[in-house]
Amino acid sequence: MRPVLVSLGPWGYVALPVIFVVLYLLMLAWQWAEARWGGGKPLNVSRAALSALPAAVLTVIVFLLVNHFAPVEIKSWGTMLVLAFAAGTIWLARWGDKRVIKPPEALDLALFCLIGAIIGARLIFVALDWDQYARNPGHLLNVWEGGLSFHGGLLGAILAGLLFAHLRNINFWALADEVCPGIAIGYAIARIGCFLNGCCHGHPSNLPWAMVFPHGEINDRPVHPTQLYAMFASLIIFAILVKLRGKFPRPGHLFGAYLALYSVQRFLLEITRAGATGKLLLPWLTVGQLASVIILLVVLVIMALTWKKPVQEAPQAGGGNHGSGPRG
Repeated sequence: MRPVLVSLGPWGYVALPVIFVVLYLLMLAWQWAEARWGGGKPLNVSRAALSALPAAVLTVIVFLLVNHFAPVEIKSWGTMLVLAFAAGTIWLARWGDKRVIKPPEALDLALFCLIGAIIGARLIFVALDWDQYARNPGHLLNVWEGGLSFHGGLLGAILAGLLFAHLRNINFWALADEVCPGIAIGYAIARIGCFLNGCCHGHPSNLPWAMVFPHGEINDRPVHPTQLYAMFASLIIFAILVKLRGKFPRPGHLFGAYLALYSVQRFLLEITRAGATGKLLLPWLTVGQLASVIILLVVLVIMALTWKKPVQEAPQAGGGNHGSGPRG
């Protein structure tokens, strides 16, 4: 596997134009997306020319920092986590209901949820594997090494989303419906990071596609590539959610469908999974399976109780009300 995606530096001066071109193109892409989906100013020749100055400044800063700390290791897991949040944000900005959240607000929401998710995911993971971290307290904050609980991350992201919805006067359940397909696609990308990092793999297996993860807990035998199972399952969930958009009677039900589908997925995948959440909590249930069962039951009960309840109109992005009722 490849826990370190790439190692940067030390660089010679010949790298300066390459760094500049990469940063400059990223700035132009951001401005184009902002104009295309966010209603910002159109990208023209003058704006493109003005972007060259901050790109040049950033180029010098990156060059000096990398050479000072070289070699700088870019971790696979952390890179995939960033890409996962980027994919979810792009989904929300491009294909989300503009009556619920406008494209410029998608990045703000992503930052809120990123912070909440990392805090929640790390707290739950450390709690589940406390014996190991009690012996190595210096690793408590090393989130770039992996070791985040999805259930904890989801809880942290939900709390952050509630705060964001309150501050922006947006109906939380309508917002959750728009976000959940992005969560599914982001989760799939994050599992690629787990695969490269060698964490979150499965139990030993003799199947033809079993793999050895040198950096994993079981580093000398072929095991289930549970990360890839989770990735493919999450892509299927994404497709189902896209198909179900607009087909539920009230806000929050699409998000409930995501939680239910994820819980079923996680329950089944825990059969093959090793690690902290794969440990038996009861004689016949792992920690992850118990959490999945609880979430599934709660979601099904809430959806059943609210299925025929009258729908209240959800506020628009930044305040106000939907004109024709919420989607999803």
